[in-house]
Amino acid sequence: MDSGCSRHMTGNHRWFSSLTLVSSSEHIIFREKGTGKVKGVGALPNSESFILRDIALVGNLGYNLLSVSQLLEEGYEVRFKKGFSHVLDAQGLWCVLLFLLGSSSGPSQCLVAGASSDLWKWHRRLGHLSFDLLAKLSSLDLIRGLPKLKSERDLVCHPCRHGKMVAASHTPVNQVMTARPGELLHMDTVGPSRVRSVGEKWYVLVILDDFSRWSWVHFMESKDEAFELRNESGHAMRALRSDNGSEFKNDRFKTFCHSQGLEHQFSSPYVPQQNGVVERKNRTLVEMARMMLDVHRTPRKFWAEAINTACYVSNRIFLRAVLNKTSYELRFGRQPKVSHLRVFGCRCFVLKQGN
Repeated sequence: MDSGCSRHMTGNHRWFSSLTLVSSSEHIIFREKGTGKVKGVGALPNSESFILRDIALVGNLGYNLLSVSQLLEEGYEVRFKKGFSHVLDAQGLWCVLLFLLGSSSGPSQCLVAGASSDLWKWHRRLGHLSFDLLAKLSSLDLIRGLPKLKSERDLVCHPCRHGKMVAASHTPVNQVMTARPGELLHMDTVGPSRVRSVGEKWYVLVILDDFSRWSWVHFMESKDEAFELRNESGHAMRALRSDNGSEFKNDRFKTFCHSQGLEHQFSSPYVPQQNGVVERKNRTLVEMARMMLDVHRTPRKFWAEAINTACYVSNRIFLRAVLNKTSYELRFGRQPKVSHLRVFGCRCFVLKQGN
């Protein structure tokens, strides 16, 4: 292995599997014996999947030199470590050559790695199945045609590392960050809906109180529709929190917050987890509404009424974490009553009395 030579070269013609003699004036300069003339160019197969090409046959050369620069040009990866160096394939998945680097006085060795092992082959064939599970399936004889495979340690599949990459989870918040209702409101929009509502709306604005988790829904025809936040909590509002959507991040909304004396907080771009309080509420409302519509096959155009009902119900049944009280009780100071509720979409009859 030579990081200085410009191409693979050897002085022994018996190494070649194919050799083309050339009559050129090209000379290779080396230190010990001056120069050597290039007599031919050929190839040398080290294994079924690794063939050294464009090797120069140089006269008077007493060494077999492997050019690092030529290996890199051919797409291979070369790594040097203490005591050895190895050549990896273009994907950096498996070793095709391993050189043991001994002392200058000791003999040099070169070990040629075999083709991709059965473990790698079946790992790719089976959709990049994990190596441990692949070895387990092989040992249990649960699949016909799968040979006996032995798991190996410290195997790294670069496509798996990239394709299965996940973001680190966010640490859950196990305490109440606000002291009273209305101190902080979370906001987000949902939509557009696939069907226009009875009230000709496409979007839902969801507002959630951080302390009580009490929620409001406001239906809009477009995202840029003007709206007002009415303070129904009886407490002074201090701050709003939203994502970086254009419906919130604009001069009009900025002027509104300034006129109301509200601090507008934005979550970091591409990090919806920071606005997760209202994001989770969005999913809860949409899922509840979808199920309520499905019970009696209610037409989809009543989705706004279903979400409004879901918001009404969720305010009375879900507990605020840590505080173990419903949103209704935290806001109004008394327990909610649900005896008046009926199944959404069920049939009802109106008694019309005569005059």
